[in-house]
Amino acid sequence: MKKFSSFLITIFLVCNLCAQNSHTINAGNFYYTPQLLTINLGDTVHWINDGGLHNVNFDVNSISGASFNNPVSFASTPTNDVKIYSYVFTLAGSYDYDCSVGSHAANGMVGSIIVNSPSSFENLSVSNRTISKTYNLSGKIISKKSKGLIIYRYEDGTTEKKIILK
Repeated sequence: MKKFSSFLITIFLVCNLCAQNSHTINAGNFYYTPQLLTINLGDTVHWINDGGLHNVNFDVNSISGASFNNPVSFASTPTNDVKIYSYVFTLAGSYDYDCSVGSHAANGMVGSIIVNSPSSFENLSVSNRTISKTYNLSGKIISKKSKGLIIYRYEDGTTEKKIILK
C-alpha cells in the first residue's frame, strides 16, 4: 500500500510538471507585493487580501482616468474577503493595474504584470532570475546542482520545474 501511494504521488507530481504555474500577490494598506511580476502565458495569479477593502482594476487608471490599454481589461469587485480575485492570463503582453478603492492607487497601490509569450519561454533562462531555493519532488530542499526532477523557486515568487539528467 505504501509503494502504491508513493507511486500515485509521483505520477501526480510528474503530471504537474506540464501544468501552468500559480502566483500570489498580497494586497494591503496601499501595496501589492510583488508590485512587478513576470509570468508565462496560461499562468494564474491570485490576489490575497492582507487587510482592508481592495480590488484589482485592469481597466481604467484610477489616478489619470485613462485606459490602461492592457491586452485584456477587467476589474474585480471591491472586497474585504481574504481572496480578492484570481485570473488566468491567456494573452501575452504588459498589464498595469491598480486598486480603484478610494485613494489607494494615488497612495501607491499599483502593480504590473508581464506575461511572456510562448516564444519567450525558450529565451527565459535561470540566469535572469535569482534562485531562492531548490526542491525535489517530495518538497525537501536540495543542492542547486542536484539531478532528477527539480523545482526551482525564485526570489520573485515564481517557480520552474525541470528534469536534470546530467
